[in-house]
Amino acid sequence: MIDSVTVWVKSIIYVVLFASFLELLLPNSSMQRFIRVIMGLFILLAILNPIISVLEDRLSADQIPALAQAGSTLSDTEILSAGTQAAGKRNQLVREIYARDLSKQIRAMVMAIDGVANAKVTVAIAETQPGSKEMGKINNVVVYIEPGFAADERKIAKVTIGEKPAEIPKESNKLPPAVINKVNRMVTELYQLKSSQVEVKQIQ
Repeated sequence: MIDSVTVWVKSIIYVVLFASFLELLLPNSSMQRFIRVIMGLFILLAILNPIISVLEDRLSADQIPALAQAGSTLSDTEILSAGTQAAGKRNQLVREIYARDLSKQIRAMVMAIDGVANAKVTVAIAETQPGSKEMGKINNVVVYIEPGFAADERKIAKVTIGEKPAEIPKESNKLPPAVINKVNRMVTELYQLKSSQVEVKQIQ
């Protein structure tokens, strides 16, 4: 403790002597006032330096109960694990929203195809790490279709007075292969997928 005080006093004396010597070398001018201000700041810093050091030592994390308790509550491994879990949940939510939007887009296009009465689409998105080049990649698409009338099947039946009313043709129960091929080709071309990644099924 005595050694620290001795060093502190010596440093103050050296700064004061240096300031006095520098003031003697300079002529009386505005520059001399500027030097006095600068040297005053140096002297003040030399006086406050030990006090600042003591305050920094006392404000360490080990001597503050709140910081010490917070540091002992969670380890670095636990903090990293919690961050990884949060990132995983966020990525899963993003994949779900992306898959739902793709399903809506594909369904809208499928419904415009002739011979489709209704459709339902499910899209599976690849699970990848954030920032990966494979992020957002489509694994597979399944299209469920309820068959309907094709344009060439929608014929108006002849109406004959006094005879039995003409029967309205019923919708075909079987999904035509032409519709399956058209849906498969449209999805693969628009989303750059392989034919094996797109499956077309009939709604039972």
